[in-house]
Order: sequence, then C-alpha cells, then structure tokens
Amino acid sequence: MERKLGIKLRKFNRICPISGEDSFAIKLDSPVVVLTDRGEEYGTVVMTNSKSYGKTASDVHLKKIIRKATAEDQKLADSLEHREEEASKIAMQKAKEFEIPIKVVGVESLFDTGKMAIYYRLVKENKIPDIKPLKKELSNIFKAEVTMRSVTPRDEAQLIGGLGPCGKALCCTTWLHKPKHITVKMVKDQGVQISPTKTSGVCGRLMCCFSYETTEKGCEGDC
Repeated sequence: MERKLGIKLRKFNRICPISGEDSFAIKLDSPVVVLTDRGEEYGTVVMTNSKSYGKTASDVHLKKIIRKATAEDQKLADSLEHREEEASKIAMQKAKEFEIPIKVVGVESLFDTGKMAIYYRLVKENKIPDIKPLKKELSNIFKAEVTMRSVTPRDEAQLIGGLGPCGKALCCTTWLHKPKHITVKMVKDQGVQISPTKTSGVCGRLMCCFSYETTEKGCEGDC
C-alpha cells in the first residue's frame, strides 16, 4: 500500500503533502526542517489521511525536505513559541499607539526567524486602516520581514482551534478545508430555531455543519 505522508508544520496544524523519493527517506513522527514557498520551516512527518491531524495546507507549499532536525534545530523550534507570545503583546501595544483598530489573533515566526506573519482582525469591519506604519515599526523591532494578514472570524477559529458544541474538534481545523457560506434559511429548513447558544460556532457565525448535517445534539457523520 502506498504511503501517504505529509509534513505537519509547527504552527496552526498545517500539513503539506509529500511525494516521490522523499517520502521513503524519512520515518513517521520524525522532526524535520523543510523549505516551503515561505522559507525554512520546522515540522513533523505524519500520515496525511489520518483524521487525528489537521487540514491540508492550501496557503503553504512544500518545496523540499532539507534535513532531519538536529537537537539544535529542536531547541530553536521550542524557543519560537515564546518569541511569538512576546511578539503578539508588542504588536497589540504598537497597534494601540498607532491608533489602528485591529485585534492580533496570532503570530507565526518562521524557523529561520527572518520572517514573521502577524494575523489580525479588524475591530471595525467597515473601515480598512492603513497598517503600513505599524508593519514598518514591527519589522524594525523584530529584525524580520513582517507580513500582516487580515483574517475573518471563521479564519480566526480555524487558526486557533477549539471544540464545537458537539464536544469535538472544530470541523474547520480537522477535515473541512473550505467552509461554505451558511444562511438563516439553511438553518430554518432543518427545523432548527436560530439561537446564539445553539446555532453559532466559536467564531460567532452560524455553524458550518448546517451545510451538510446537524441535529440538536450536534454534528453527525463526517464531523
């Protein structure tokens, strides 16, 4: 049976499928350093067809496996979480100083530490702020190429993860790659009364599972 392996990247549960000779040269659960279209990243070899792992990455593409991670590589990867926590606090502080109405929902430092992605939500969705001064300031502080990415409430839930009302991991963080637009009519057609506590997900929007199957007890079937 052909092995279906992938690289689970360090942050946000992304998985990049791998194929060819590389898939036979590495072992399951091995920590590795890889090159993606974003730069050097740290990850772990996983089975891509396992529901216990996250979604297949659509915004990150694997170029090659550089090496099996060394002890020093693992130490650096472990230190990135603290760097990201500090960066998140500083980014929020600077956003307030620049009077830019955004909420920082996540920070991702790449393995080479020369690049950093900051994910944010607009506080006032009908007003798009000028974030260029903030981006320049953060680039100087972190000594890195900073990318600012605006996300929706659904994107935020997908990045951070959590449990749905059914008690299971969110569909958007496990198997549902492209959440569909859910309408009030779709919910009512299933005989469910609109209620923030019963029909809304952790993102505050109508739950994605109304697009395929739902009951008062929660999701059934694939979710």
